[in-house]
Amino acid sequence: MAEQPKDSVIFHCDCNAFYASVEALDNPALRDVPMAVAGSPESRRGIVLAKNEQAKARGIFTTQTVWQAKKLCPELVLVPPRHDRYAEISRQVNALYMQYTNLVEPASIDESYLDVTGSLPHFGLSAHALGDQVRRRVREEIGITISVGISFCKAFAKMG
Repeated sequence: MAEQPKDSVIFHCDCNAFYASVEALDNPALRDVPMAVAGSPESRRGIVLAKNEQAKARGIFTTQTVWQAKKLCPELVLVPPRHDRYAEISRQVNALYMQYTNLVEPASIDESYLDVTGSLPHFGLSAHALGDQVRRRVREEIGITISVGISFCKAFAKMG
């Protein structure tokens, strides 16, 4: 996306705790326990790639070593990453975004920018209401949660 005029409407859509959310989607038993997706759970090597809210509440953070995380939270459930599955869910999420605009710019596997300037009038909603609709549909149709920042440019939308 090029430089945006101030009347543009840009969404920054970010999947919340993406890897951990996908693991909980596929295995609901992981929703209510401290859980982290980590490099090599079997050998207790590697780092935490993502964690759920329960793990975060116990002090687990992304990039923490597995052995430090287990020392801090012995009951932490470690799950190996499944990058093919994350890519599949990412494609589903971006396909849903394409129902709102063809100006979708993936920034990473779990975040995208949407320029809804031209399509916003078609929906008859305010930018915030449309953002809420996108958030709700991702949750209901795909099963994960996202955050949506809204502004006239990508940088401010990401801070939103």
